[in-house]
Amino acid sequence: MKGARLLVALCLCLAGCGTLLAPGPAPTRLQLRPALPGKLAAAPADKQLVAARPSAANEINGDAIAMSLGNREIRYLSGVLWTDDAPSLVQRFVLEALEESNILRGVGDESIGIAADLRLLIDIREFGLRCETAESMPAGVFSARFRLIDERNGKISGTLNVLETAQASDNDAVSLAVACETALSRGLARITQWMARMLGRAL
Repeated sequence: MKGARLLVALCLCLAGCGTLLAPGPAPTRLQLRPALPGKLAAAPADKQLVAARPSAANEINGDAIAMSLGNREIRYLSGVLWTDDAPSLVQRFVLEALEESNILRGVGDESIGIAADLRLLIDIREFGLRCETAESMPAGVFSARFRLIDERNGKISGTLNVLETAQASDNDAVSLAVACETALSRGLARITQWMARMLGRAL
């Protein structure tokens, strides 16, 4: 994927959607580096935004890399973890994408205490891998609902549902992580373009 870089300490083999090789003493940590959208506006809107910590189902709320098999069974890649839990990763990359897009005067998470005009709520529905059968090649998937809240009146200004998938090029751990990275990159492009439209900024 153009612009996407992935750092990995160890490459493990995966047969279809089956089980990875037995883990060693410590799991491999895979670092995602999704492509961030470029600058979307010449000048930012005079508004600041905070993104709350995303909500997520229990099966994707940690640092394990989840795989949905046939939309019913959840498995996890053995011996391989993200560098952080999925909600923290998604929150960080969404904020980085909005910052790079130059459509807002300021962005941050709730911990930095900025006076926000807007609040972004994120509900992660799926983040990881999806497989139709145990023999098929997995695809990376990122699915989330975004809601923009006007802090002046507490009303929802807009809602965006995102579902992005990316077929893995191979069945090793690095290729599977790159597929997740690609799906997330496409989702980040969607959210920044939507936010620019909500703010009335020129794309």
